Formats: sequence, structure tokens, C-alpha cells
Amino acid sequence: MDVTITELTRNDFPLVRPWIDPALFRIFRQPVDDGQLERLLTRGPADRPTDLGYKAVDSAGKPVALAHAVLDWANELAHVQQIVVGDEHLRRQGVGGALMRHVLAACFGHHGLHRVQLFVDEGNDAARAFYGELGFQTDGLMRDAQKIGDRFVGWYCMSLLRGEWDDKMATP
Repeated sequence: MDVTITELTRNDFPLVRPWIDPALFRIFRQPVDDGQLERLLTRGPADRPTDLGYKAVDSAGKPVALAHAVLDWANELAHVQQIVVGDEHLRRQGVGGALMRHVLAACFGHHGLHRVQLFVDEGNDAARAFYGELGFQTDGLMRDAQKIGDRFVGWYCMSLLRGEWDDKMATP
């Protein structure tokens, strides 16, 4: 599916709000309100933003996916906190890949960062495979990283370095 990637805006909040499941995106709490969704927007100066928020838009101009990353300039890294394709029927259609490639190009190309990282719940094999196809490496498992209700969840830390991204982009 062909999509255009643009910055997420406040006008998108009514559409993307139902996509945010606090059980998966644990920086949010029910009910998800505009104040919480503000975190998803690109913030800070254009040359050194603190956050990047993007959406994938279909040919009709409708947002179909979003991604958000927090930038840590001191360590030259970005941490991808959310990526979601809103319509289940559009998953595995290339939308998430296009969106992540845009985020990676912004982080490595435009902003010159050294590392992009993310966490994947230890039981989410599909997400680990998806990120692996983009070139991410599994750094390790953070065991029992967060308590959810009465159980603990571990996260795999996955990362991609600028040199790895450059090599991947140079390969036809």
C-alpha cells in the first residue's frame, strides 16, 4: 500500500485515540485524552527536537498509522516508543515498514544520530521479526522489566546503529 509520511498533528487525535491501547503502550492510562496524546507530537527545535511524531496517510488523506520516538541528544540515540498501524486489515501490507524506514531516515540521515532502539515484549515474536527485517539486532532480554497487574513482563531491547542502517540502505 502506498502511503505518505507526515508529522502527526493535534487534528489527528480523534482518529488515533482508539489505536492507543494502554496495555501495549504503557506510557498511556485510560481514558487516553489529548493531554496524553500530546506526547506523540514532534516537539522542540527543528534541528534538535526532543520528540518525533509521524503518521502514515493513505491516498485518500486518512491517517492509517503512527510512530513516535524520543531523542536523546547526549547519547545520540532515539528510542521508538510507539508504532501502530490502526486498521488491522492494513497490517502486513508494508505500512509499518514504510513508516519505520521514514523514522530511521530522519534519525540517522537528517538528525545524524548514532543509535535507534526500542523495546519489544518478550512474547511478541511478530514484532521482533518485523524489526529484524528492518535490520534491528536483539541486544538482550530485560527480564521482568515492568509489573502489569499481578505479573511481570520482560522486554527485548533491540537496536540499529547508523553504520548498519547505511549498509542496509546501500544493499540493493
